Amino acid sequence: MKISTLGSTILLLGACVSSSHAALVSTFNVIGNEPSEIQSVVDEFRNALGPNNGNAPVAGNPNGRRQINWDALPDGLADPNPFAGDFFNGNSAPRARGIEFEATGSTTGFLVSSTIASGQPAGFGFPDALPAFSGERLFSPVNGTTFDIKFFDPTDQTTQATVRGFGAVFSGLSFNDTVQMQFLNLANEIIGTNNPLGELDNRLSFSGAIFDSAEIAIVRIIGGDRFLAENGRFRGPSGDGYVLDDFIFGEPIAVDVSAPKTMAMFSLAMIAFVAFRKKTRLSAKV
Repeated sequence: MKISTLGSTILLLGACVSSSHAALVSTFNVIGNEPSEIQSVVDEFRNALGPNNGNAPVAGNPNGRRQINWDALPDGLADPNPFAGDFFNGNSAPRARGIEFEATGSTTGFLVSSTIASGQPAGFGFPDALPAFSGERLFSPVNGTTFDIKFFDPTDQTTQATVRGFGAVFSGLSFNDTVQMQFLNLANEIIGTNNPLGELDNRLSFSGAIFDSAEIAIVRIIGGDRFLAENGRFRGPSGDGYVLDDFIFGEPIAVDVSAPKTMAMFSLAMIAFVAFRKKTRLSAKV
């Protein structure tokens, strides 16, 4: 009986410290050949996330959003120059968006396309195949097709954060189900997925998802089999390659990393206490 009671206590404490997953409330997917053909769904997603909190390093409306459209990026940070993945996790406006990009797999870095005014080709040299949704600039991983998107407190760029929704515009995606957006929590567990739509005759696609609470710590984009090389040209087999335009995401909410540690210590203390009581009772019987 004593051992059974101890086991029950351990199971109960385990249930206390385990985290419940946020529920996926809704997904957004639309495809079109012109920006106007996907605009209404993009606006619907923005409205569902809430008001635009801007780009200053201050705490925004927790039920609001931040976004990146790439078009204000200085020429010196655009193609042919590499784009630093932490640029939009800055401590001053307009860089304070609370978001970073991390290369994974074979991806080695990132590029943002030039503008015609800069004297460089727009759309990485393929403006017809890779149309922009807003402005001219586009974003792309380099030498690979996968990367992670992570979130940070806009008021403290070293503190990890979570969001309740994320969406992005894809350009050039030709086939369905070759690219996937995975949504991961702080434990690196996948809590939801969404597959952007792709079609040969439609070059623009928007894909996004909203959860019932801010649990998204990482958005992982995987798939596709053609990639942009450092010289701005596509490499890989003749298949599906893509770049991206607007990124829209919920207000990054700072993570309290002390809470899980406190609960874990409490759990261990309680288990030790129960074990001590068991030993004491057994000793008393002897």
